[in-house]
Amino acid sequence: MSKKEISPAAKFFKENGWVKIDKVIDKDMAYFAYQYVKFCATRLNLLDNTLGFGNYNEDVFGTFEDKQAPGDYSRYGDMFFDTLMVLLTERIENAAGVKLMPTYTYHRLYTKGTELTRHKDRPSCAISTTMCLGYDTENLKDKSYNWPMFVGPKNGEKGTEGTPVYLQPGDLILYKGCEVEHWREPFIGNNHAQVFLHYNEKDGKNAFQYDKRPFIGLPKDIFSVQKKYSLESKEDKKQIVYDWYKTILEYKINKR
Repeated sequence: MSKKEISPAAKFFKENGWVKIDKVIDKDMAYFAYQYVKFCATRLNLLDNTLGFGNYNEDVFGTFEDKQAPGDYSRYGDMFFDTLMVLLTERIENAAGVKLMPTYTYHRLYTKGTELTRHKDRPSCAISTTMCLGYDTENLKDKSYNWPMFVGPKNGEKGTEGTPVYLQPGDLILYKGCEVEHWREPFIGNNHAQVFLHYNEKDGKNAFQYDKRPFIGLPKDIFSVQKKYSLESKEDKKQIVYDWYKTILEYKINKR
């Protein structure tokens, strides 16, 4: 696409601050991702019941203690979804109309009664997406029920009714996370899996690749996965970070 050309999606996004994109991944991939999230939630529930809360590494296995959806399974920076985020960068750039830098992902399995309160996102989520992976509404008589995400106006005005956006598995909504309010009303089905894929503008002030992590698939605090080890000084931590970057740089050079 030349500098003068702009996709219909990018035009809508520029005018409204959000746009829906259908079938970003196919139904088979969405089904796999949906099952993956449910299995991860089941695994965490097993750990929680067996080991007790706090006796496992939440950065590795996820959490039920997310403040936005307490009681529901959530996880930051999963390798599978971070990989999806990176591979979809060009597709999202085409819809946003700007060059992007992938930051992080966050997936969640919502359950009955959960709502997402009105909010805007932190600086690492300037250009955000939320993708529907799958849902279970077998408890409902109305099989056409679809749980919408609401988006407010582009100018960021609070308290508006908002626009409901309905997604099928594989669809996503792209929105300006730091500017546009977004929320969900209480869910009435059994479960609903979503993944947030976050980006920032490549030339923006918060252009921190991978949310300042050395690489994808890592927690925000990479030292959290080494809690059983004792790092005696800040210099030890600096050396580990240096070794991370050195390894990644050598890998990129060898791939050329």
